Amino acid sequence: MKMKVSDLLPYKTTRYQESMNAYVPKEAIIPLLQEKDTTTFCIVNKGDVVTEGQVLATSRELHGSVIHSSVPGIVTDIGYISDADGRRVHAVKVRLQGEFSFYGKPRKKVDWQGFPPSTLRRIIADCGVVNTFGRSVSLIHQMDRLMEKGKPALVVRLFDLDPSCTIDQFIAEQFPDEIVAGIRILATALDASRVILVVPQNFTPKTELVLPEGEMEYVTVTTDTSYYPVGGKRDIIGLVNKRRREGRINFKDLYVDSSTVYAAYEAVVYNQPVLEKFIQISGHAVYGGGILKVRLGTPIRSLIAEFGGFIKEAGKIVVNGILMGHNVTDLDTPVTKEVKAVIVMTPRDSSSQNSCECIRCGMCRNVCPMGMSPDILYGHYAFNREISQGQLNTLRDCSDCVLCNAVCPARLPLCQSIKLLRGAVNEKK
Repeated sequence: MKMKVSDLLPYKTTRYQESMNAYVPKEAIIPLLQEKDTTTFCIVNKGDVVTEGQVLATSRELHGSVIHSSVPGIVTDIGYISDADGRRVHAVKVRLQGEFSFYGKPRKKVDWQGFPPSTLRRIIADCGVVNTFGRSVSLIHQMDRLMEKGKPALVVRLFDLDPSCTIDQFIAEQFPDEIVAGIRILATALDASRVILVVPQNFTPKTELVLPEGEMEYVTVTTDTSYYPVGGKRDIIGLVNKRRREGRINFKDLYVDSSTVYAAYEAVVYNQPVLEKFIQISGHAVYGGGILKVRLGTPIRSLIAEFGGFIKEAGKIVVNGILMGHNVTDLDTPVTKEVKAVIVMTPRDSSSQNSCECIRCGMCRNVCPMGMSPDILYGHYAFNREISQGQLNTLRDCSDCVLCNAVCPARLPLCQSIKLLRGAVNEKK
C-alpha cells in the first residue's frame, strides 16, 4: 500500500533552486567509518601535517574504502565521536591551516572517454566514491560484486528516497549535463547492459537530460512522488517490470542516486576525491533553509548557524529525512559522505516519541506494502512471543520503508525491531 506524502509529513517539503558554498570549518571532524559493512585503519598520526585530499584512512582490501582529508591542516586529535547514525566511531580532527589543493583552484577536465572500464573503476575507488541510494556503501565493491554475476543494468533514481528530502532531485535538475556525463561514466565502468532512468513527474531540469543517441540502450520511466514509498529497489523493480515486457530488472542490477552519479563525475572528470556534499538545511526551527555545498567533517552546528541559528525551539534534529532518517542530539556531529539533509523540527512538528502498548488496531498490517505483520514481529522481538516460521520468513521481504512506524498510534519501534530481528536471524544461519 502507498500513502499520500501529504498525510505522512507535518508540512510540505520546499524545493530549492540554488545553492551556496558553506563556510570552510576551522576544524574538520572526519569519521573513519562512512560506509556500511566496512573497516578502515588510520594512516596518519596526531601532529601530522596533511593536505586537502590526502588519504587519512584506508582498508586492507583491494579497491577498499578510502577516507580523505577535506581540508589542509594539522591533525590535532584521533579519537571516538558519535556519527549521524549514533555509532561510536574513530575520527581524525584536522585544524585548518595551509593552502588548498582543490578548493577555489582552476579545474581542468579530463578526457575520460578513452579510458577502459578498469581505469574508470580504479579512479572511482581511489576517490572514495560511495553509493547513497540507500545506506552508504562502497560503490566499487558493489560494482565488482555485480559484475562477477553477469552484465548488470544501471538504474538511476533522480529523486529522493525520503519525501522530506530534495537533494537528489535538486542535483539532477540543476546539473543535468554533469548527471548525463556521470551516467555515461558509470555505465562504461560497469559495462552495463542498459540504463534505466527513474524520474519524478514534477521533474524540471535546467536543460533536457538525454543520453547520446545510439551510445547505449536506455529508457526513462516516470513515477508519482506525491505517494510513498516509490523510490526503494523493490518499488522501482515493480514499476519498471510492470511497464516493460523486455529488459526487466532485478536485485542483480546496480541502483544509484543523483548524489552518487555526481560524485562519480567529479572523481573521473576532475580527479577529485569526495571532499564535499550538497546538504539540505530545512525545518520550521531554522530561518528559511536552503542547500549548502559543505566540506565533509563540518559540524551540524555550523550549518544551522549559517541560517541564523535556531529561531524556534528545536524539538528534534533529523539527518536524512523525517521518515527514514536518524535523530541527532549532538550538534557537533559532523557531515559525512552519507548525509544529505539536516531537518530541524519544532516540538509541534515532531511526533511524540513516548510509546505505549500495542492497541491491536492493525494499521501497520494494512499499510505494509509487503503484506507483513509488523506488530507480530515486534512482539516476538520485544517480548519473545511465539510466532510461526512463516512469519519469520517474511523478514527478508521488509523494504525498510518505515510506513509501519509512521501510522502506529502507539509509537512502537516496529521497523527498528524488524531490522534487529532480521540481523539476529541472519547471524544464526
